[in-house]
Amino acid sequence: MKRKVARPKGELEKELQDQIAILQSDCAAFDRGMDAIGKRIGLSLRVLLHHHGTSQALLEQLNLRNDYFFDTAGALDPKNLIPECNLISLQVGPRGMRYAPTLTAGSYPRRPRLLHFAAWWGQPVLKDLKGQKFCRRELVSHVADTDGGAHVDPKLDEAYMDLSRNNSLGWVVTKVGGADEPLQGKPELVCMRQIAEEVLMTLQRRYPKAFASPLRSSA
Repeated sequence: MKRKVARPKGELEKELQDQIAILQSDCAAFDRGMDAIGKRIGLSLRVLLHHHGTSQALLEQLNLRNDYFFDTAGALDPKNLIPECNLISLQVGPRGMRYAPTLTAGSYPRRPRLLHFAAWWGQPVLKDLKGQKFCRRELVSHVADTDGGAHVDPKLDEAYMDLSRNNSLGWVVTKVGGADEPLQGKPELVCMRQIAEEVLMTLQRRYPKAFASPLRSSA
């Protein structure tokens, strides 16, 4: 068995600079209309945040994960009987009404708050027509691990399939003549973009020196 050697902290810090630069670049591409790049955003979020078994989150290795993160969604309203996801807003574009991250609304529906990582990562932020709920960890895991981020699985979780393929949020636009059509865009990828915004806001506050990346400035 080959021996592994620990990386020095300075190398991990440089890796964080590179990961932030990649995430910023992909977020900018998503904002320009490249929806599919939301899958790569999901993968970057997994690299930074997913910590389980042999998978070591980069932010955990740098002691930056177990702290407070910006939350732009807030908790789901237990009295609300209709679908809910405050990571997502609606946007009118040249092709009609579409899903958009709440950052594009100009101002968030609620003031971002600081939430401890365990709650930020694990509390539900989306509820669909069937009452199926997703937290940030589950959304990132589905996109990154099974739906094109790092892998394309032959089978998908049923609730995630409902969300990503069957419009289980139930948000529609009524066309002339009274016919309802699903909104354009993929809500799970829009969630990736908004979660990435929260992570970038958090790291800018807690570790601003990581935003001075040669990879970003050379692009």
